[in-house]
Amino acid sequence: MQNAHMQWLDPILRPLARLSIRKGWLFPIVAQRLRHAYIEAAEASADGGVTDSRISIVTGLQRRDIARLRKEVSPPQIQRQPLAEIVARWWEDPSYDVKGIPAQGDGVSFTTLARSVRQDVHPRTFLDVLIENGAVTQDGENVILHTRSYKPLSGSDDQLAYLAANVGDHLETAVSNVVSGAGNYDMAVHYEGLSSESIEKLNTHYRNQMKHLLHEIDTMARSLPDTANGPHRFRAGGYFFNDLQSKADSNDP
Repeated sequence: MQNAHMQWLDPILRPLARLSIRKGWLFPIVAQRLRHAYIEAAEASADGGVTDSRISIVTGLQRRDIARLRKEVSPPQIQRQPLAEIVARWWEDPSYDVKGIPAQGDGVSFTTLARSVRQDVHPRTFLDVLIENGAVTQDGENVILHTRSYKPLSGSDDQLAYLAANVGDHLETAVSNVVSGAGNYDMAVHYEGLSSESIEKLNTHYRNQMKHLLHEIDTMARSLPDTANGPHRFRAGGYFFNDLQSKADSNDP
């Protein structure tokens, strides 16, 4: 029965394999991270302390590998993208005019805004990246914001970090529904046999509606009382999948 279920892993693993090959992540590296994930899942599922032997039974990993891997230091957790935070604060805070603020200065300026988010990175570094991807333009001494959300450059580390956090939360949502009946919201509409014109029409409508909804949710969340010390976080989003635009292309290895 377990082998029969393996076919359901394929739709999850194929995109991961494509990304890994494109980024040059060799199989042994990915397999090592998967071993860590198995161990973490086994530890999380236990009521109390769990032995290497117990982990070996539920994961199929060798005890000597488990002992070694449990001693390894895990990579740092993905932190919130500071550029996204800068753009969000600029858009929401009326002190910072989206039509233009000074690039430098001790008062209301991009320098002050950037330093309110991160102290260890020079504000000019943030500004150059935002200018490069078109979110901001500079007109003399002033800088102008053109979007309420930061979109990382294609293929950049920032984009990979967003993919990991966003897809990770989505998959966790779906898996929690399956393994523990969590009842998280995870729904989609799907049809086959559509023309390119139909796909374009649906895609345009979906993007417009989601843009409005996400802006509304973003504004609502920012207006809530400060709960920085609360136990909860949330992520809400969506996707539009077109299979003919998602297949491997000539740029893939």
